[in-house]
Amino acid sequence: MDIDALNADFGLPGTLRIAAGRGGLTMIEVYNGLANALISTHGGQVLSYCPAGAPDDLLFVSERAWFTPGKEIKGGVPICWPWFGADPDTADLDVPDRGIHGFARRRPWSILATAALPSGATRVTLGLADDADTRVLWRHHFNLLVEITVGSTLTVELITRNAGDRSFQITQGLHSYFRVGDATQARVLGLEGCDYIDKAAGANDAILTQDGPLMVAAEVNRIYESVPPVLTIEDPVLARRIRISSRHSATTVVWNPWVATARAMADLDDLDYRIMLCVETVNAASEVIGIPGGGEARLAAEYAIEPL
Repeated sequence: MDIDALNADFGLPGTLRIAAGRGGLTMIEVYNGLANALISTHGGQVLSYCPAGAPDDLLFVSERAWFTPGKEIKGGVPICWPWFGADPDTADLDVPDRGIHGFARRRPWSILATAALPSGATRVTLGLADDADTRVLWRHHFNLLVEITVGSTLTVELITRNAGDRSFQITQGLHSYFRVGDATQARVLGLEGCDYIDKAAGANDAILTQDGPLMVAAEVNRIYESVPPVLTIEDPVLARRIRISSRHSATTVVWNPWVATARAMADLDDLDYRIMLCVETVNAASEVIGIPGGGEARLAAEYAIEPL
C-alpha cells in the first residue's frame, strides 16, 4: 500500500497515522488522548490497546508471531470468518485444506474510513470483499466490514453483508487474546451454570456445566453456550478486571494452550501460555448464522479495563 496516499486520505493529524510495520505490513496507529491502539490492515486485526493511564496493554501478541502475508498474526483480536474452528464442509469445493477459522484473518483488508468522534474516540472502518481468490475457498459473494472504536473502551464490530442473491450460513468469532499477569491466578466470571463443550477432552466433545468461576490449571478449550452478555476476567497479578460486553452472541470460547500445545506452536513461545488467556465472543457450535441474499449480520464486543 502507498503509505503517503493512505495518510493523505485517512490520516487524522494528532490522532491517527498510517505506517509500515513489522514485515512491511500496513499499520494504523491511534493516539487520541483516551487511548493508544495499533491496528493491522492484514487480517483487519487490533494488535494493541492501552487506555490512558493504564500500565499494561489489554491484549497479548506473541513475540514469535508471523507478520507475513498469507499467515495469521498470533495475538490481538483476530477475526475468525466465515467459519469458526475447523472447516465445516471440506467437500464444498475441490480444495484440500481451506484452513482453521476461515480466511479473513490471513488476508489484506482495505481502509474504508476513519473518523474522530465527538466523544474524543476514534473509529476505523476496514473492509474485505469477495474476489477470485476467496471464491476458490468459499463460493459466496460478500462484503465484510470491521468497525473499530478506540476510546476509553475498545469496541470491535464485525458486519457481514451478503452481496449475492442466495442465502449463506456462517460461524464467526472475535478471537481475543488478553494479556494476564499469570493465567493460573486469573478467574473468568459470568460463565457459572453455563453448559460447555470440552474440546480439550478429546474426540467425544463432552458436554459439562461450569461450576463456579473458571480457572486455568491445564489446557482449556471450551465452547460455552447460552452465555450472558457480560463476562469478566479478574487478574490479581495485574490488579485489574477486563470486562467483555458482547452483542449478537450467545456463545463464548475460552482457550489457553497450556504447556504441550504452546510448545508445539512455532508462533508461540513455550511460556506464553502463562501470560495470555482467550475469552472469545463468537457465533459457533449450534449458533450458526443464516444471512439471506442482500441481508446482513453483526457481531460485536466492547472491552474495558477496570481496577481490581
